[in-house]
Amino acid sequence: MKVGDLVRVSYNLRPKPGEGYISIVLEMDNGEFHPNGLQLVKVLENGQEQWRPIGYIEVINESR
Repeated sequence: MKVGDLVRVSYNLRPKPGEGYISIVLEMDNGEFHPNGLQLVKVLENGQEQWRPIGYIEVINESR
């Protein structure tokens, strides 16, 4: 996963088909400075930038 990829963002670790919303990856945080090493991905949600855990993100189409 990298900046520019088209992704599906869900609110559950095991989403049902069609659950969540489609977004684009704006930025990635590898978790280096997070106390638990949590990797986060910044996406757009309703026009606002939001950080989401990487486990809730599924790549639909990788940018080239």
